[in-house]
Formats: sequence, C-alpha cells, structure tokens
Amino acid sequence: MIHKHWKKILFSLFALFWNGCSDDSSSDSKELIACDLEQICPEYGVAGYSCDDGFYGDDNGQNCTFIPAPTCSRYYQCEDNVTCWANEGDTVLNCSDKQDKDFSINENDFNSKYYVKENE
Repeated sequence: MIHKHWKKILFSLFALFWNGCSDDSSSDSKELIACDLEQICPEYGVAGYSCDDGFYGDDNGQNCTFIPAPTCSRYYQCEDNVTCWANEGDTVLNCSDKQDKDFSINENDFNSKYYVKENE
C-alpha cells in the first residue's frame, strides 16, 4: 500500500516541512521602513493654452491644447534601498528597488510598509 501512494506521502511531508519554514520578510511584520522625503516644486509656471496660431493664453477655440501648470513631485529614498516618486495628486508611486527593478505601488500599500522620517 505504501508503494502505491509514496508520491502523495512524500508530497505531504514536503508540504508540512515547507509550512514550518519562516520567512523574515513576511507581510505579517508590522515594523515600518524609514524613508526620507524630498518635495520638489517648481518656482514658477502658468497654466494656459497652446494654439495652432501661436496664441498662448485663453482658449480661443482654434485648435488649442491645454497646458497645465507644473505640479510638485514627491521623491522617497528608503532605508531598504527602494526609491519611489510621484507627482502631486498621484495615488500610485513609481519605484525602483536595490536591483534597479521598476515597480508601482499604490499609496495605501506604500504607507503600510514605509514611513517618512521627521526632519532632524
């Protein structure tokens, strides 16, 4: 009988062993990672319209494109060598890890893993 079910028994033992292993970087850890925050804001900039006839100012209805005023950007440098950045109003941060792998993370998930250090 054991000969007939040896694969199932071996798989069950392997699963029990694997379940017993712990991962120090598990999501159960509540300790947050510190980050430095740098806010980069333009010193000047004006919203307006750029039109085919070269007019810049109010939309005069002649093939104009709205150009928004420049916004502030947030740049995070974290102690686990992750860097993240986002423009003002964005809820998704663009990040890069210590192996230069790019990824995105929403603001809520970022805040559940990281905190901003106070300026000293």
